[in-house]
Amino acid sequence: MTTQGHPGLKLADFQKNEDFEDDGRPVVGVVVSLWAPDMSDSAAQLSHDLTANGTQAVRDAGGRPVVIDSSDDKRQASGTDWLRGLDAVVYLGGADIHPGFFSDVDLAEKLEGVDPHADKFCIESIQQGVSDDMPILGICRGSQLLNAALGGTIHQHVDGHRKVLDEETGEIAFIDEPVDIVAGSRLATVLGSKTLTVRNGHHQAVNEVAKELNAVAFARDEIVQATEHPDKSWVIGVQWHPEDDQADKQHLATLFEAIVKQAANAAAKDS
Repeated sequence: MTTQGHPGLKLADFQKNEDFEDDGRPVVGVVVSLWAPDMSDSAAQLSHDLTANGTQAVRDAGGRPVVIDSSDDKRQASGTDWLRGLDAVVYLGGADIHPGFFSDVDLAEKLEGVDPHADKFCIESIQQGVSDDMPILGICRGSQLLNAALGGTIHQHVDGHRKVLDEETGEIAFIDEPVDIVAGSRLATVLGSKTLTVRNGHHQAVNEVAKELNAVAFARDEIVQATEHPDKSWVIGVQWHPEDDQADKQHLATLFEAIVKQAANAAAKDS
């Protein structure tokens, strides 16, 4: 069972009837793990809210979202076949990535809260999607997965990018943080080459940037906050959470409108 008994973590709760209507809208996969080992109630609720906001952002931008549960063993068994029929993919936030994917830690080592099967599923699909030049947006964990998938490394722990409300339950709160976007980047074309105040809530982040990617946004402590692929049509990862309830609604709309536009372009090429 992928929901681990948590209320709300069911695929049906994130999809609407309109999402299954083949009406010409570009189809955007929204990848999230609806279960993770040791998932607390607070983490489940946060995942529920962010996933609901992310799928709605796709609809609001004119896309048709299809939620992909990366923790589902049947979905994992499909390899990367699920990418067929999609025009773009958004990888949402979630649990830590197993360090075995970017260090010499044994992948067989069990770590609290970590699901290497979901990690493998995401990493392999990112590699395939990048190879196929699919439009990709990674958010928080999604940004880290993008970097790891292309050969980069991850900071195991970074202080100061979230509030910990309860050490015992793992409940966290997001913080407002200034992020500087690099002028001339694709991300700057979307959001502007300026300082944005974003909602952050992470303790891991991109460390060594994959050779295929460029770092295009930084926090004031110089932690990488966004990356992009300079040689692909549209592959971007952002560390912050534009889909948080308290994030700037225009930033969310603009970012998702950009990837849905790219999805429409990809759909037109395939037609």
